[in-house]
Amino acid sequence: MPLAKTSNDPTKVDTSDSMKLSPEYLRVGMYVDLNCSWFRHPFPRRSFKLTSQSQIDTIKGLGLGTVLVYPRESDPDTEGEGVPIEATAEHQSAPESPAQGHQEEATTEPVSPPDEREKPTQGDYHQSAQMASEAYREMLGTSSKMMKELSNGSAEGIRCAESMIGGLNILLSNTEAAGTVASAFDPEDVENASVIRAMNVATLSMLVAQQFDIDQEALQMIGMAGLLLDIGEHRIPRHILQTRARRSEVENVKYQLHPYLGVEMLRKFPHIPEEVLDVIRSHHERLDGSGYPEKLKGDQLSLPTRIVSAVDHYDSLVNSLYPEEALSPAEALSTMYKYQKQMFAADVLVAMIQTLGVYPPGTVLSLSDGRFAQVLNINFKYRLKPLVLLYDEDGPTGEPVTADLQSQPELTILRGMTRGELPSKVVEYFQLKRWTGYFIQSSIRAA
Repeated sequence: MPLAKTSNDPTKVDTSDSMKLSPEYLRVGMYVDLNCSWFRHPFPRRSFKLTSQSQIDTIKGLGLGTVLVYPRESDPDTEGEGVPIEATAEHQSAPESPAQGHQEEATTEPVSPPDEREKPTQGDYHQSAQMASEAYREMLGTSSKMMKELSNGSAEGIRCAESMIGGLNILLSNTEAAGTVASAFDPEDVENASVIRAMNVATLSMLVAQQFDIDQEALQMIGMAGLLLDIGEHRIPRHILQTRARRSEVENVKYQLHPYLGVEMLRKFPHIPEEVLDVIRSHHERLDGSGYPEKLKGDQLSLPTRIVSAVDHYDSLVNSLYPEEALSPAEALSTMYKYQKQMFAADVLVAMIQTLGVYPPGTVLSLSDGRFAQVLNINFKYRLKPLVLLYDEDGPTGEPVTADLQSQPELTILRGMTRGELPSKVVEYFQLKRWTGYFIQSSIRAA
């Protein structure tokens, strides 16, 4: 499902002429640049053409003194009409162009046969996935230490968080070479489930945010917010955290204070951006006003908050505290899109589907040749053509058998499978486990 984009390519906008207008003089048809932090507004892009009065009303409510207008990109009948002379005269040289939008996914290009000399072997694939899994586990150990440092009020925890997010950002900067792999964990492997959740939310939030028109600084703040999202839970009694379904009303009220507690803990560190604290404070709010702690809704939620809250909810469905309630990655996306869309922004849900693919890493598939396969990673360029691990009925005999669906057009996906539909030997073969973590890796050959 393609991500809805504005009709104008932000990389081709003519910004050679511009003027500053007070929001009260904006009209439908003007091409505007809000010229403010991406965290301050709820729109998918900072720069776009106004198509409705409700957009103008939202901009008026942002408290901006002025908004940039690009006359050459605006509809002809909007120029000059009803705009004070002093405003139209306040032209200026072109500002720095907005951050380039995410490159459109190529879906119609012919797939050229890979050069046999460059084609990765089965061993390359296996080694790459294993290395990524080991690196992920190492990062989990670092994250656990970071959380303890933060809880103790040590600034070393913040420095560690910044370093981790900076590393993820570097890997994400090369979308042609990067991929996402899933690592599975048994409950006994998980010292602290909140650490896996923090890593997942940070990683997936940054991936989803790439679908929107943001800069690198904002992308890193998204990652920081995701990583520190539930730091306030460290101030909640353990018995309340472990008894979600059986909490009393008083206990539930105490639990719903954890966003505030997180902000209070992090304010002790002077370099934490206010935008990060805003996302942490509001990550349990919902678009329809059904969230907490302040029952915010609609345009009261910034786009970063909408992204992080949706990703956080997705991870809670996949990595549920109760195994019997856990959904497969594909089921979780489907549930949010079909049955919970009133709570989450439609453009964010579509961006999640486009980012993770219809079949996210860890999903078990039924293929057109009758075999079962497990998605190993996301092919960022051809999201319906992932790398998969094939089920071998004879059991492990050395190297696992993988298939790159991009280079095998005759092999297609029929549908995703739920765990309950799979024979026990298939579950055992794929080592389907309770906790799933996601990790960004560079190209297979680079690994």
